[in-house]
Amino acid sequence: MTTASDHHAPLTGLAGGLWRNTLRLGRNRASLVSAFVIPGTIFLAFWVVFGHAAARAGVDYALFLLPAVMFQAALFSAGGSVMALAVDAESGMLARLRAMPISASVIVASRLGTDLIRSFASLAAVILLALLCGAKPDNVGGLALAFLLALIIGEILAMLFCGLALRTRHPVAAGGIIQGIEMPFLMISTGFVPADTLPDWLRPVVVHQPVSPIIDTLRALLEGASPGSAGWEATGWLLIGAILGGIWVTRALRRTP
Repeated sequence: MTTASDHHAPLTGLAGGLWRNTLRLGRNRASLVSAFVIPGTIFLAFWVVFGHAAARAGVDYALFLLPAVMFQAALFSAGGSVMALAVDAESGMLARLRAMPISASVIVASRLGTDLIRSFASLAAVILLALLCGAKPDNVGGLALAFLLALIIGEILAMLFCGLALRTRHPVAAGGIIQGIEMPFLMISTGFVPADTLPDWLRPVVVHQPVSPIIDTLRALLEGASPGSAGWEATGWLLIGAILGGIWVTRALRRTP
């Protein structure tokens, strides 16, 4: 017979997981720095160096740069998530959770809930900084859609990275490797320079690697344009990441008999 406590158990587990993860986030100075300091610092560094030259060419470089830094904020949120979950895996916390009457979906939801809070705050800070530097999105609706898409990107990346790390014998080491290869993909993308300025032999590689179409889609939303083929390509990459990440994470967190 099902009791009222049985119905409330998942909600209680979710609330407890969110509270624990959020407290850990607030106490982790490195995570706070990567959420609020590093994206803004990189934005300012590129804007100060290239903003004046771009303005002379009639380019709103603050707006051009904003999608890349929004993606970076989502990327760093996912990186912080994988390290937190990896530490839980190697400390034995996940093994204890799997042995308890808590479903994998509750563990995953509490983890993604905390990631969503971090991504929301980090993205809001980046957008505010860009607006202060003169970025002029085409309309509020496009800005809101880009913000929402960036939140979704952060959740998918967190799921994918956590799934990759939990499939290894040493999740913390794997999480460190994942964080190490994040930035090269971002730097070798259309995030900081237009695609038509790249050499002919390099352009197809840069344009079609996973990060570029996602950033180009964010940029199109901010500029009030249609994402076109980049939007479909970004959707494909994100769907692949969501499916693989979801399968890997839920299998890794499935309760032991």
